Amino acid sequence: MDFLRVSVADFFNIFLVAIVFFQIYRLFRNTLAPEIFYGIIASFVIWKMVRAFKMELLAKLLGTFFNMGFLALMILFQPEIRKFLLILSNRTFIKRLTFFNYRSQNIPSVNDEVITQIIDACAVFSGDKTGALIVLKNKVDLDESIQNGDMINAKVSTVLLESIFYKNGPLHDGAVVIADNKIVRTRAVLPVSYNKDIPSRLGLRHRAAMGLSERTDAICIVVSEETGYISYIRDQKRILISSIDNLKKKLREDLNTTPGLSSDG
Repeated sequence: MDFLRVSVADFFNIFLVAIVFFQIYRLFRNTLAPEIFYGIIASFVIWKMVRAFKMELLAKLLGTFFNMGFLALMILFQPEIRKFLLILSNRTFIKRLTFFNYRSQNIPSVNDEVITQIIDACAVFSGDKTGALIVLKNKVDLDESIQNGDMINAKVSTVLLESIFYKNGPLHDGAVVIADNKIVRTRAVLPVSYNKDIPSRLGLRHRAAMGLSERTDAICIVVSEETGYISYIRDQKRILISSIDNLKKKLREDLNTTPGLSSDG
C-alpha cells in the first residue's frame, strides 16, 4: 500500500504543477494559441492519413515539420513562452524576499519629478480630450518589443508632452516611451493585443497598450480622445483612473518612487 502514502513533498509538487498549468492557461486564454494548437492536431491527423494512403511526397513534407518536434513548438509559441518566462521572473515568491525588494526599491526607474510632469500633462490631455499614449519602462527592457518610432533623448516636461501629442502635430500618432527619466522614443508603434476580452469600445491605443503589457512589465497611460478618460494599463489589467491624485499614487507605488526623490538618471 505504499502508493497511498502521501508526503509533504508530494503536496508541494502538486501545488507547483498546478501553478504552472494555471499560468499556461492564463497565457493561452483569449489568444491565437488555441487555434494554432488545433491546427497542429489537424496537421498531425492529416499526416497519419497520407502515410496510411502511401502518399509519400506529402507525408515527407509533413513529416519534416513534425520531426522538428520541440523546435517547431518553440517557434510557433515563442510569444507565449517568452511571456511565461517573464511571469516566472517577475511574480514568483523569490521576488518577494526582503533582499530582492530592498535592492529594487533603491533603484527607481522613473523619479518623482518625472512623474509630476507626466501627471500634469495627463491632466491637460484629459481636460481637453487629447488622445495620448505614454509608456513608462519598468524593469524589463523594451527594445525587443519596440523597435520603431523616432529616437530622441529629451528631458521629460509637461510642455514637451503637450507639443508631442498636439492634435495637428507630426508626432501625435503612436506612443511616447519614457525610460531612465528621459523621453527616448516618439511615434512608437506598439504590438497590438488580440485579447477577446478587451471591450470593443476601446480603440487602438488601448489595444496597443494592452499588447505591450502582455510582453513586458511596462506601465502604459492612455488618454481617450473621445471621452478624456485616463486608463492605467499594466500586467494585462486596465484600471480607469478616477482622479489625478489616484494616478500619481499608482505610479509612485509601481515605480518604487518616493515624493521629492530626484536624480538625473
